[in-house]
Amino acid sequence: MRSSGNATSDAGPIGRRMLRVEDRPLLTGRAEFVDDIELDRMVHARFFRSALAHASVRGVDLSAARATPGVVAAFGAADIPLGPLHPPIENPEAWSPPRPLLAGAAVRFVGEPLAVVVGESPYAAEDGADLVDADLEALPAVVDVLEAVDAEPLHDHSTNVLFDSTLAAGDVDAAFDRAAAVVERTFRSPRYSATPMENRGAVAAPDGDGGVRVWASTQIPHRLAGVVAELLGLPRERVSVATMDVGGGFGQKAHAYPEEILTAWLALELGRPVKWLEDRSENLLASSHARNQVVSVRAAADAEGRLLAIDADVVCDMGAYGVYPHGHILEALGTPAMIPGPYRLENYRARTRAVCTTKGPEGAYRGVGLPVSAFVHERLMDLIAAELTIDRGEVRRRNLLTPDELPYTTVSHQRYDSGDYGQALERALAAIGYDGFREEQRAARADGRVLGLGIACYVEYTGMGSQVFHGRGMVGIAGHDSAWMRLDDEGRVTVWTTLPAIGQGVATTFAQLAAAALGVDVEEVTVARSDTSAGPGDGTGTFASRSAVSGGGAVAAAADELRARLLQAAADRLEAAAGDLEIVPGRVSVRGSPSRGVAIAELAAGDTARFDVNASFDPPRTVYPYATHVCKVEVTPDTGDVRVLRYVVAEDCGTIINPAIVDGQAHGAIAQGIGGALFESLVYDPQGQLVTASLMDYLVPTATDLPAVELEHLEIPSPDSVNGAKGVGEGGTLGPPAAIANAVADALGVELNELPVTPEVVRRALEDGKTR
Repeated sequence: MRSSGNATSDAGPIGRRMLRVEDRPLLTGRAEFVDDIELDRMVHARFFRSALAHASVRGVDLSAARATPGVVAAFGAADIPLGPLHPPIENPEAWSPPRPLLAGAAVRFVGEPLAVVVGESPYAAEDGADLVDADLEALPAVVDVLEAVDAEPLHDHSTNVLFDSTLAAGDVDAAFDRAAAVVERTFRSPRYSATPMENRGAVAAPDGDGGVRVWASTQIPHRLAGVVAELLGLPRERVSVATMDVGGGFGQKAHAYPEEILTAWLALELGRPVKWLEDRSENLLASSHARNQVVSVRAAADAEGRLLAIDADVVCDMGAYGVYPHGHILEALGTPAMIPGPYRLENYRARTRAVCTTKGPEGAYRGVGLPVSAFVHERLMDLIAAELTIDRGEVRRRNLLTPDELPYTTVSHQRYDSGDYGQALERALAAIGYDGFREEQRAARADGRVLGLGIACYVEYTGMGSQVFHGRGMVGIAGHDSAWMRLDDEGRVTVWTTLPAIGQGVATTFAQLAAAALGVDVEEVTVARSDTSAGPGDGTGTFASRSAVSGGGAVAAAADELRARLLQAAADRLEAAAGDLEIVPGRVSVRGSPSRGVAIAELAAGDTARFDVNASFDPPRTVYPYATHVCKVEVTPDTGDVRVLRYVVAEDCGTIINPAIVDGQAHGAIAQGIGGALFESLVYDPQGQLVTASLMDYLVPTATDLPAVELEHLEIPSPDSVNGAKGVGEGGTLGPPAAIANAVADALGVELNELPVTPEVVRRALEDGKTR
């Protein structure tokens, strides 16, 4: 990866390109994951899952499973005295279906759990699960989301359309009447899996006092603890959840699942520690999916290519159930909100529906619905440019919002905070050599090579607080986050937060933020794993690119309190005014008289409780990073093969806390975006069977599929976050689908309006082009 920009600093911890402290344990094999937990008398759980997409459950016979050597117990729905997972959605346009922990009356997707078997070993549990006999009466599968709109309802509701909302601004019809150009297309996004390296898993153990201790590979420990307590009928303080090292999450682990709840219940029911680990096939079948949408759009432009209106119809395939606690409206609200993109638009109408099908439930995946939004608005930009014979870069220049227009409230009620969208475009185009590309393309074609160039601009929302979540009706999401700080008797600071580390480097960046606020060396700060027993309070968790904004705000608030207590304690000791003191590494000294001071360790000795602090932070405003992605591809028309030759990004995530981590986050997200653009798709057959249920069929990119990424950083601080930072973890997934589709279309002179751009899709587009 090559990176450039002004993201360096010699003045303090912020902006310092320091190595991630979490990498050494990972690289030396000392990291600890859920599967590394071994407890006395621990047993193992395995789930028996439905092989049918839709069926009535006549009965589940567990007798053979219970008789299996080494099996401790087996349970079906009738044996579990627990209510369903029911996402608390308070939105008048939505109906939220309950999700049983074990299917009792009906199954609604392949992989839905019907029974759980517990064994002395994972092998015994697996053997027992293989002998569960389920009597299922097959019912019609509902696989196509558009057909599902009018199909027989899958739940006790009048329709499979469980969310239906229309957003309107301006006079859309009048804008179309005066348009010089109108383009109308349907865009299709497939179903994706986050495929973290570590699948889901949990260990639960009775705490000896009627409660339960859970270790989980999760992004939401505090919300998981809350729902475990609620469904098990325990006081909240009797349930604690801790995270280990988490081998990736990408949004898939931002939900609470039936298996985690049941693992905790089993521990209390059996009086023994219980471990449950998901295998890869289960992960692809039963962990949340994402982005399966059909978006039909009309766009109007004037003769100069300026957008006049967009009219969109968004249909989201939510699968069989909503996820907890987000529900089924996550993408249905996100995608239409961002279809206007970073462009000036006054007239907008969008209908959005979340429709139930017999597929795995859809939830969060890095970027959520925004890669679909970017795919739509960037294909529209190219289509408008082609319709009016305007250069693709120029049509974007004419529509991008300017710095003078920010902050800008969009027709979908997004308040874009700050930045320079045009500069990102220009820097990306210059870096890739846009002005000379047509000559390069002609020369390559003369040599028998087919090249194309694609552009994608986007803006995204990050760092949302309770105002956004509760405004959507997602009242089960707290929206705020908390941090706890403790000073030990050696003067070192330990930090806990409600935002688990899932690979994004928060053990390093939170230490940098805490050190900067306190005035101590980064090396004197340790960020511990998230644990609900760290202290009072709760929080939201790690998702939606919230760590730097929400977690950073909580860390800053806790550090301010700890700093104030240190200054006051030193003032008492030195008989000086607190305002005359300063904290320097290891000491509190009188400003201007460094010899007159006291060591922090000396202040803490014997009185560490005085320096236990905690604070919460609820982001008052959403912040909006943005970028332009530009790529060059080479296409082999005979086979449909696509190879990405160069990939350039100019991005702005506000203040950069650690440039190395920002580069890594961007690089990883772009890799996943390229995977979504070219390879990945969860495919169901007409009977609702997942035919891509292994990594032999669900293709993820390897290192050989990825180009070197060239990054340009603008680093314009946001006025709406405590530290000037914006989210960075998800943005890289937004650009690749649109940029690559546009590049392939440019190479071949055809339209690419569905993802992924596989060889089959390319060949079909070429055939369609010949037909036209």
